[in-house]
Amino acid sequence: VRGLTFYLSEEEGCEIMLSFQKWRCSWSLVAAIASIVAFVSVVHLFLFPVVPSFDYFGTRGVQHSCVPINGSIEGGRDNVLRNPQPLLDLDTQFPADSHEAVVYHGAPWKADIGRWLSGCDSIVTAVNVSEYVHNLSFFHQKIGGKSCKNDCSGQGICNRELGQCRCFHGFSGKGCSERLQLNCNYPGSKEEPYGRWVVSICSASCDTTRAMCFCGEGTKYPNRPVAEACGFKVNLPSEPGGPKLTDWTKADLDNVLTTNSSKSGWCNVDPVEAYASKVKFKEECDCKYDGLWGQFCEVPVSCTCINQCSGHGLCRGGFCQCENGWYGADCSIPSVLSSIREWPRWLRPAQINVPDNAEVTANLVNLNAVVEKKRPLVYVYDLPPEFNSLLLEGRHFKFECVNRIYDDRNATLWTEQLYGSQMALYESMLASPYRTLDGEEADYFFVPVLDSCIITRADDAPHISMQSFSWDEGACYAPKEIWKSMMLVHWGNTNSKHNHSTTAYWADNWDRISSERRGKHPCFDPDKDLVIPAWKRPDINSLSLKLWARYVSD
Repeated sequence: VRGLTFYLSEEEGCEIMLSFQKWRCSWSLVAAIASIVAFVSVVHLFLFPVVPSFDYFGTRGVQHSCVPINGSIEGGRDNVLRNPQPLLDLDTQFPADSHEAVVYHGAPWKADIGRWLSGCDSIVTAVNVSEYVHNLSFFHQKIGGKSCKNDCSGQGICNRELGQCRCFHGFSGKGCSERLQLNCNYPGSKEEPYGRWVVSICSASCDTTRAMCFCGEGTKYPNRPVAEACGFKVNLPSEPGGPKLTDWTKADLDNVLTTNSSKSGWCNVDPVEAYASKVKFKEECDCKYDGLWGQFCEVPVSCTCINQCSGHGLCRGGFCQCENGWYGADCSIPSVLSSIREWPRWLRPAQINVPDNAEVTANLVNLNAVVEKKRPLVYVYDLPPEFNSLLLEGRHFKFECVNRIYDDRNATLWTEQLYGSQMALYESMLASPYRTLDGEEADYFFVPVLDSCIITRADDAPHISMQSFSWDEGACYAPKEIWKSMMLVHWGNTNSKHNHSTTAYWADNWDRISSERRGKHPCFDPDKDLVIPAWKRPDINSLSLKLWARYVSD
């Protein structure tokens, strides 16, 4: 039986779950379970199904903890372990260096851990897995996957396994033909003509497909953002050293839209003249949105997308617009319209079987690609974009919920975003050599929800609601149905104070959740849960110096 679940709860409610099915659990049951936990995010524990207790770090437990349940060379669902692997002398095979470290995958680890990881690699046996490019059809001599209504009307990507459209921001419907009205402002009143404050508040031109504010038609730079205070009156400090205060009830369009170079403008300001100090501009205006660089947003740059669309699509503000023949949140899943030579490494087949009855008809067929893989195998759900891509495409600050952005040279700039680890783990999962498209063969099921984006975008626009979402101590909120999962958290407090919520902030108070939904579980169970580090900006110099392997005396 393979029966563990991993669930990550980041500090302000970023929750990720990875389910580990029983060997003979039906696929329909797995789908039902996945639907129950669709609101949580699911994370990849990198290469191995479970980190055992420290009793297993060493030679004693290796033959039990690392040998796959399916130990047959042929693989398949009904094979059992017949020939136990020989016991390894890990101390001899993987000796420690002068710093008492064992190198694994290029990084030094504490000796016991490094030996255990290296020992796993040495005895895991490869199996053959059948990967299905689902429901491929031959129609009008054009080989493709399951079709989508109206080819998603050019406003979305077709999931060719399900035959469902994944619509871009601002579009909806089975064929993405319905245009949404996403307002920048809440309903106004006499006291608040532009509605109550929200990040997207706009006095200029609102793009209602994204609830973002721009200069708009009639200006020299119509696509220049007019974000937040840029479009409103800003009052000078009432006393020396005091802060400027924005009056959200009064627009400042006389300045923002002016063509008078002696006034502090924005939408008609020429960057060259502004950099040369020949014209004035409003200092509260800046370039918050992703895909733009420079003080006046004059330089188009790469946006941040999941795995940058794997080289098979265009990143449009955070949503991958995949090339024909590819789909998925990062355009990593091929259909038969794609070239096999371009398939990702985790899917490159050892053998492809084409049905004998494949004809140029509208009949559906399956193309079976046999790939040699090592367990554990992970199936990644391609969820509707509301749970991932749309959260990236609609964000109002380029630094929100991502671990990187791109500068004017399209060079990577790593961020300090606390929840960047969620993005990093999601991307590594999608590109992992342990990924499979065959759910029946999978050991884990990854349900990706970028809830860190939901948290950081809580006040972005009127159409975003945070009424039923967790913040701090996210694992405390876990529904009782998924508490048996392994929780991966940024902290692991087991103090008695965590029997109840201790915060005075209403959004963090998990005591209000009924026991019918939450149960009576603690926030952290050291018998099954793990603590993992939060995101930290990579330091190239530290990595090259390998400072962690150096001995430091007291």
